[in-house]
Amino acid sequence: MDVKRLIALCIVAAGVGQIPASLALTAPVSTAWHLDRINQAQLPLDGNGVHGQLTGEGIDIYIVDTGVRASHEQVLDRVLPGIDIPTENGTSKVNPVTSDCDGHGSHVAGLAAGSTVGVAPRARVIAVRVLDCNGDGEVADVVEALQWIRAHHRSGVAAVVNLSFGVDLGDDGTSIDREVQALIDEGVVVAVASGNGDAAGRPIDGCKIAPGDVPDALTVGAVGSSDLVSYYSNNGPCVDLYAPGGDRLRGLESAWKDSDTDYEFDIGTSMASPLVAGYAALLAQQQPGLCATTISQAIVDRSTKGVITGMTADSLNRLLFIDTAPIAATAPGEAAHVIITTDSQSLVVSWDSPCDGGSALTSTRVSLLRNGKVVKRMDVAAGTNAVRFTGLALGKKYQVVIKASNAVGEGIATSRITTMAVRKIVSGQLVELAALGSITSDLPLIWSVSQASKKVCRLQASPLRLVALRKGTCRVGLRGIVGQDPVIRTLRID
Repeated sequence: MDVKRLIALCIVAAGVGQIPASLALTAPVSTAWHLDRINQAQLPLDGNGVHGQLTGEGIDIYIVDTGVRASHEQVLDRVLPGIDIPTENGTSKVNPVTSDCDGHGSHVAGLAAGSTVGVAPRARVIAVRVLDCNGDGEVADVVEALQWIRAHHRSGVAAVVNLSFGVDLGDDGTSIDREVQALIDEGVVVAVASGNGDAAGRPIDGCKIAPGDVPDALTVGAVGSSDLVSYYSNNGPCVDLYAPGGDRLRGLESAWKDSDTDYEFDIGTSMASPLVAGYAALLAQQQPGLCATTISQAIVDRSTKGVITGMTADSLNRLLFIDTAPIAATAPGEAAHVIITTDSQSLVVSWDSPCDGGSALTSTRVSLLRNGKVVKRMDVAAGTNAVRFTGLALGKKYQVVIKASNAVGEGIATSRITTMAVRKIVSGQLVELAALGSITSDLPLIWSVSQASKKVCRLQASPLRLVALRKGTCRVGLRGIVGQDPVIRTLRID
């Protein structure tokens, strides 16, 4: 099913509006109007685009789009190539990978993190290419790319993803929604363009577009330079806030694809969303342990209320406002990527630390339950991410609950995670992998055996089994996504 980029109307190319085409190739003015607008509550503009000393340094913004021109002066030396699915599958190759043959992704990256036109001028841009030279793509490619980000991102550390595209919910958009929610659950702030209307350019309910319908994502509509809702912007209760996206009279100027000093005017909710993504990077730089939902809620709460005109009755009158005051700390989030293995009548439980809520983790409690009652419990210091429960009953399944704490209080407990049946691994056995290990993910657990353990154990490909060759220690690597650093486990073979 095709994914169509949310239409980013190029003012110069479309030949509408009053901006001369010749200006598109000139460097931006010293104060970009979109930066001027979002650092003050009311019009008129005051000519000042400064929003404080935070720059987004140390924070990754994943630009999931048509690629990024990494050598452009707006983002020079701050672009890391990520995954490039159209090049990998041969449908739309570019060289170097993740470079931009359309222009849209470079424009979006500039608005999020450009040195003079962006909100977070020192943030690192990670180019994730899912759309081709016409701005089109496939749902499956977007899903794969979002899974790659989950593997690349380090859980518990704030990061930002910008998605300036969308698809009708009926076109399998729910699969994208699931991946966006998974990113948010793992501590990533996701900014999404609300969409530029239907095929005829008429605004529609943003709740009908994925992933803008995801409640925990920051779904962004667009306004013009007079605070009037842009004529193309989707609206409705799923749009969390609005930001400058331009109109027929004034577009947003940002980086383009054709040279390192190439600029273009563009309009669309595609332009509004990265401004919000850049703001999220500023807040994450200041307090990198904050949970994604805390950052998103602060952005909504700090927006300017009641200044937008032309709103529909069911839309929320909120305009992006850059306020970099510290956010009050909260309790931690929920541990992620819980991996459980069994051997020698024991269970080993490991996890990725959650966001700390803005206050350092002090401890983590791991509870082991049987028939709904706690039978064992371990409290470990911050920085310890694995425990072993021993002396367990053979053939019995247990449940695991993990909950971290900080100075504010106890964090979000994981759901009760049911283990595999406790067992021994005996020399000569062939054991199905699912009977030995599991991960709390929508993805299968990927196994590998270290070269040093080849005489003790090996993997059988079809069906997938662990072959216990002899007594000893079998060292395995476990991961949920290809490309992810594996969790190393030692399984005892008796």
